[in-house]
Amino acid sequence: MLSLTALALSLASSPAFAEGGIVTPVGGPAAPTADYYVIQPGDTLWSISTRFLNDAYAWPQLWSLNDYITNPHWIYPGNKIYFRLQDHLTPPTATPDDLPAEPQQVAEVQADEKCDFPSRFTDERKNAALVAPGVVSTAANLNIRGSVHAADEPGTLLGEPSYVYLDITDGDVKCGDKFSLFRLEQKKVKARGAVVGSMYRVVGDAQVIRVDGHIATAKIRDSYFEILRGDLVGDLVPVALTLDVQVPKDDKQAEIIARLNQNEQRLANIDETVFLDRGTSDGINVGDSLYVVERRDPISLEDKVDDALPERVIGRVIVVRATDDAATGIVINAARDIQPGQQLTTKPNKDENGEGQGSLKD
Repeated sequence: MLSLTALALSLASSPAFAEGGIVTPVGGPAAPTADYYVIQPGDTLWSISTRFLNDAYAWPQLWSLNDYITNPHWIYPGNKIYFRLQDHLTPPTATPDDLPAEPQQVAEVQADEKCDFPSRFTDERKNAALVAPGVVSTAANLNIRGSVHAADEPGTLLGEPSYVYLDITDGDVKCGDKFSLFRLEQKKVKARGAVVGSMYRVVGDAQVIRVDGHIATAKIRDSYFEILRGDLVGDLVPVALTLDVQVPKDDKQAEIIARLNQNEQRLANIDETVFLDRGTSDGINVGDSLYVVERRDPISLEDKVDDALPERVIGRVIVVRATDDAATGIVINAARDIQPGQQLTTKPNKDENGEGQGSLKD
């Protein structure tokens, strides 16, 4: 049985983000008369987005405005859904304290555009909880020591609190040892023309309770994905992390070279694990934030860069692990799908003086 952590990971990686500019409520009696709507029996974020925003696929935006909802598939009658309708590239800033206690008519006056393109994700968060169940490394660096040989139950998909039998090749293991369980996703990941390692999915971790020769019995402590017989055993890699999210600063660039779920038929978005072609030797360190930018018309089927266009911010990534020549990041903001090959920078549209262009020039 999969853990709540695994379920949350599955849900977090599924939303697709709506395209478009200003999101506005549909007119008529169905439209909210205030900055919030009281949930009724049978409501879902999908149905509320369809009814009030005229776009079912805008539900991840609606979810992001309501931090108290921990699982988007579970909302409860009587709770309030708050609306703060902004540009789809601008992070939501509404909190319950910002909104009126009594219903007020939603203003339909649009503010003048600022002379600052592109819009940017500039919110900061202290002690943000992040989950990074992927790593690019080598078998040697992960100290891969064996594999899941068998389990104590007949199911093929394993999770806590099951027991697994680990076949440890070097025999150097004792009761109480903790290991991560890995699955090889991509044998070779290249950065700037050189192989920097293999992509592994961290599917769970286990603690040894008994040793019989080369077989170690271990209890699964956490399962981030389904655990399979044959999964690899290596050194413990922390998956649940806490970092401060800051506005991108300094002058750093990178490229997304892979993403953890790239073999699945879904688009990368918030909470996705991605891998960067730069590391500590290039000044990329744990805690760094970088903007995801593109210079192309999204309607085009080609990924070719259009040099005539400015860099448009479509997301933000925070670095959670870094080696000399590569890094692991988590997508924390996304206006569209994030894919390998997209560029990262701390200063979109940097001018000749080394500063980002924040206003029109004469």
